[in-house]
Amino acid sequence: MKALEQQFINIRVNVMKRLLQKIDGWLLPRNLNEQSSPYVWLIYLPLFFVPVAFLNEHPMDFVWVLLATFAFLALYFHAFWVKGQTVIYHIVAIILIASLSALITATASTLFIYAAAFCSRLKPIKYALSVLAAILIWIASISWVFSFELYFILPALVFSLIIGLLNIYQYALHENKQALILSRKETQRLAKVAERERIARDLHDLIGHTFSVITLKADLAGRLLDKDLEKARSEIKQLEAISRNALSQVREVVSGYRTSDLLSELANAKNVFASLNIKFDYEFENIDEQHIELDLAANKELAIVLRELVTNIIKHAKANSVTANIMQQNGKIILSMQDNGVGIDSTQIHGNGLKGITERIQYLNGSVSIKSGAGVAGTLTQVSLPVVDKD
Repeated sequence: MKALEQQFINIRVNVMKRLLQKIDGWLLPRNLNEQSSPYVWLIYLPLFFVPVAFLNEHPMDFVWVLLATFAFLALYFHAFWVKGQTVIYHIVAIILIASLSALITATASTLFIYAAAFCSRLKPIKYALSVLAAILIWIASISWVFSFELYFILPALVFSLIIGLLNIYQYALHENKQALILSRKETQRLAKVAERERIARDLHDLIGHTFSVITLKADLAGRLLDKDLEKARSEIKQLEAISRNALSQVREVVSGYRTSDLLSELANAKNVFASLNIKFDYEFENIDEQHIELDLAANKELAIVLRELVTNIIKHAKANSVTANIMQQNGKIILSMQDNGVGIDSTQIHGNGLKGITERIQYLNGSVSIKSGAGVAGTLTQVSLPVVDKD
């Protein structure tokens, strides 16, 4: 029986959720930055119509205020659907409703504040400020003409000014942020296009001539097959050699594009850790970061090692702080990386890619040291490689 009751409750909850979602989709568009904000802002609307029910003696006053509230809500939600300067008509309509309601209740000042808030939707900012100024002048004018009380004038003027200016400022910040994001995306797209063009240009310059030679030699070998078989074989052998050389050059070019360096990987590691709220600091000791004395192979391998260590920390360490130190000592470059995570045991040293790191470094006559526990917070990994001999 309880199971049936729970199932019935779940069905009612789901039906209610779907109903609320349908109402939400009918009231507001789907492209709002904060979908719930328009509903939160309506928390001040009861200040307009609730006091009338308790303070005004005439029932018709409350009827009018309710009608004004429904009219305002229709304008309020419809304003989120319109684009551009069309929202000015909604602002004027809300001001008209507020002005008529002010003849009945001083709480109509609430509606003027909503009208001022919608000024932020107007462009440019000068136009939005001009409309806000016009609203303030209108409030002062009707207050003077109809001799409204001070408890209507002050809230209407002060809060309309404050809310209007804040909304205009925040909306302008949002627009500028969106413009910067769009500009950054466009820059990234242009950079990708430029990189693709550079790669295509490099490959064309590198192997374009080679392929032309291959085409000519293949054509020549084909014509010599029936005339001079030995010479045709010689041309085919040359063709094979040229082809292998071209393939080797292409591999070198592609490998060069894929190759990273230590400095780039340090910068990339900082970005990756920052995105995961992990503090990462690195420093160079007894070494100029712009002139690290590493050959191309060592630089590449250190970059790969650093990338692997970053991956291991993210996957296994559960750390919130990581430090790296690159120093030159006793003819060696030493990369030290320590996290404050859970550490590793001896069985893990041969896993998690650490075995591959050791093999890579030993191939370059270097060494790897991994320490965890026994006074070491987290895991400390030290990788050393010999300095390039300039002589």
